[in-house]
Amino acid sequence: MPKGFDTSRPLTPQLFYQYLQCPHWIWFDHYGDQSKKKELSALQQKLLERGVMHEEKYMKDQDVIEVREKNITEAAEKTLALMKKGVPRIYQGALISGRWRGRPDILEKKEGSSSFGDYHYIPIDIKSSHDIHTAQQLQLVFYALLLEDVQGLRPPKAGIINIDHKTILFDVSIGLKRLSAVLEGIYELLDGKKPDPYLTRQCSETPWFGECKRTAEEKNDIALIYNIKKPAMQALRKHKIKTVADAAWMDPDELTHIAPGLTKRELERIKRQATSLMKQEMIVKHPAKLPAATTYIYFDIEGDPFYAMEYLFGFLMEVDGKEKYTAFIAERPEDEEKMWKEFLEWIPTLPKDYLVYHYASYEKSRLTMFEKKYGGGEGLAEFKERLVDLAIVIRDSVVLPLYFYGLKDIAKHLGFTWSHSQAGGAQSIAWYEQWLETGDRKILDTIIEYNKDDVVATRFLKEWIEGIKK
Repeated sequence: MPKGFDTSRPLTPQLFYQYLQCPHWIWFDHYGDQSKKKELSALQQKLLERGVMHEEKYMKDQDVIEVREKNITEAAEKTLALMKKGVPRIYQGALISGRWRGRPDILEKKEGSSSFGDYHYIPIDIKSSHDIHTAQQLQLVFYALLLEDVQGLRPPKAGIINIDHKTILFDVSIGLKRLSAVLEGIYELLDGKKPDPYLTRQCSETPWFGECKRTAEEKNDIALIYNIKKPAMQALRKHKIKTVADAAWMDPDELTHIAPGLTKRELERIKRQATSLMKQEMIVKHPAKLPAATTYIYFDIEGDPFYAMEYLFGFLMEVDGKEKYTAFIAERPEDEEKMWKEFLEWIPTLPKDYLVYHYASYEKSRLTMFEKKYGGGEGLAEFKERLVDLAIVIRDSVVLPLYFYGLKDIAKHLGFTWSHSQAGGAQSIAWYEQWLETGDRKILDTIIEYNKDDVVATRFLKEWIEGIKK
């Protein structure tokens, strides 16, 4: 454990995930009104369930010694005894050093001297992901430092057993610097220092997002300004630009380059966004210039990050005033390539003169990924050239009095409604997972209806931005 780090509150590995999602999560958990805490989102609940299922499946045939003690002190004593015996693999072992405590999924014996002899242990977690995420890496480095206190040697490697049951190791030393910075922030939170307001999409997935938003709104804080980066906020606060009103009245010429990336152009963007928020009015920069065609197609993809796959391509096509919705679906993860091939076969049937509208970069990036993964087909290159990203068009044309510029944020602000009250990308993923588990066709039909709403909303935004005049 690094010297100088101590706190009266125990430090546990889940704090790293919470910190990276939203530092306020930790602060509100310890100091907030617990009656204001919401349930975890459907996506996070599914993530936890998926992790448990993956771990149970992997451990089914593993040769390990399990530490069953629930009391962490007793579990740590049992773990130490097993390590001294040189047990090859310890499952759910416990590690304690001062206020630090944790239970890595597996402690695996490796060659290399330690206080136990000519061997040492490395920490390995079982994760339902393909690669090691930042929070997972920090947790494993944390375990490595705990092991250093226990066995007298910092393990050089740590890793995960991923969703494919492959072991992925990394060099512990590469995570030490970041861990130190994150630890400092976590300790400040545990000691009661409330962070400045900061709103992000990640924050919106936490149980405390409502309180984060309320705090920012009470202060009319600059965190409410769309797409303002943390370094920019910190620099502006130091120059007494703390509220939305301050930002609306600031002089960009005086503040240019007070932080990296805070150019005059970016300051002018922040000022416009703040002005829109303060007045609760849309600002038109210039009318949108949209290309024309005889056929318009509206495109939206649904994907599942847990399986690292896409499960639905949805299209709404307008030809001569008539519309038709078409969906290509991977009913099972193994059907993804089949879905792609069906989509490729569909492209040559399209009219000669068409444009494809989508919202944000996801659809375009997925098409490129699929082409690399499964190969292309006739007309795919032309299809990609005909893509029009409405998110770019809207951001270039108008400024909206919103905290976020997602498809649903803007469409709902303008009066569009989804047929399902829980509609959202995270909910769609949860529905797909439920479909895989139950085979209930009603759930799959709900996903299709949700996607159809998304492409209709995309058309709604296209027609709205076309109608804006200076």
